[in-house]
Amino acid sequence: MITFFKQLALFSFFGLMVSLICWITLAEHSSNYPTSALLILALVPLLFPLRGLLHGKTYTHAWTSFLMLLYFSHGVGEFYSAQGFHLYASLEIFFSFMTFSASITFIKYNAKMRKSSQNK
Repeated sequence: MITFFKQLALFSFFGLMVSLICWITLAEHSSNYPTSALLILALVPLLFPLRGLLHGKTYTHAWTSFLMLLYFSHGVGEFYSAQGFHLYASLEIFFSFMTFSASITFIKYNAKMRKSSQNK
């Protein structure tokens, strides 16, 4: 059960990264900001928890869930403010919510497993 939620958190985390890359490189943007700057602003915060998520560190899953709230808020704001095409904002909302939920559930089951192994 724990490995399922770890894998789900990783899948949705990488899904968020890919959807952000596609959104920034493929969708129309204002010419005021260079694409490279937008990629740096969107993806660099996601690189910090990557190693801890891959290794299944509980603490990293905990603060990654807080980081996902930022991406969720950004997606909701873009969904309601953007004109027309809402696919990328919807993907950002979906993947950030899935990462948040899977990380929290992973933490919960990991704590239960540790507690039961200490009681033995």
